Amino acid sequence: MRALERCVLTAAIAIAASHPVAAHHSTAFYAEEFVELEGEFVRVDWINPHVRFVFRSTGAAGEKLWQMEASAISALERRGVTRDMFRVGERVKIAGHPSTRNPSQLQLMNVLLADGREASLWLDSPPRFNQAVVKAAERVVDAASENRGFFRVWSGPRPPSLRMTASFTQAAIEARKSFDLLDNFATRCGPQGMPSIMTGPLPFELLDRGTEIVLRAEIYDTVRTIHMNETVPPAGTAPSILGYSVGSWDNGTLVVRTTLVDWPYFDAIGTPQSKAVAIDERYTLSADQTRLDFRITVTDPANLVEPAVVDSHWLALGATLQRFDCQATRP
Repeated sequence: MRALERCVLTAAIAIAASHPVAAHHSTAFYAEEFVELEGEFVRVDWINPHVRFVFRSTGAAGEKLWQMEASAISALERRGVTRDMFRVGERVKIAGHPSTRNPSQLQLMNVLLADGREASLWLDSPPRFNQAVVKAAERVVDAASENRGFFRVWSGPRPPSLRMTASFTQAAIEARKSFDLLDNFATRCGPQGMPSIMTGPLPFELLDRGTEIVLRAEIYDTVRTIHMNETVPPAGTAPSILGYSVGSWDNGTLVVRTTLVDWPYFDAIGTPQSKAVAIDERYTLSADQTRLDFRITVTDPANLVEPAVVDSHWLALGATLQRFDCQATRP
């Protein structure tokens, strides 16, 4: 029997899939159990790729300073969690997962604020102290009336809907062991290449430039160009981390093929990717223009037993693309 790994994943894959395929780089550093603490925030750094806190716990065990990280700014603000909710010196209660590497670090999941509200700080972590967490009202726009079609800012659904099926060679699985989870493109603030840049949880924007479609991703302030007047890359085109993308329309579906990708990773956990990789994307707009379904098919004979397939969709929620302005950190 061929040595392979069959993965069927349902996740928000990223920030590359840094939430990218299978896990965000940070989640690898934390245990599953919860720690609950009372105390006060000493410092709040409202920055990407992760909002960070310094927390002073107090109680029977004595005083201790903790370093904590939460989601990216855009992900927090989308669910109604804003900078002004966290006041230095105000007494709160927190819950998080302890680091497996540093006894003074936590992945911050929930905060019970002084005013009684509870904030979810990582993806869509459920309430821990109350019956509900702070949420922002969210609805799709009247996209049909706006009639902008494909060309708007798109947001991923909550909870995430991404589904990936992939079969990796044994050599690719073994190669992950050499990937440095503490020092890599994600902890250094990118950049990040294709295809994993397309599976992040933050917003994307499609812009019509006539013979080109520009695709912007909030994560790492990434900009891709899809060439609509070409069928193959021009002779002599140099490889790059995003590759060279050519596009066409197929009965209303945007079809994109990307080759010449010089990016060593299929995902954010170190699965290798060869320069022979080819990436096919298909984007289909719903009749009311509120939803963009997409499928990404990745072919790489050197590392995939068969093509990997990613299915998901984006929604027209009226979001705006923010500057990511990543600040490198090492957990």
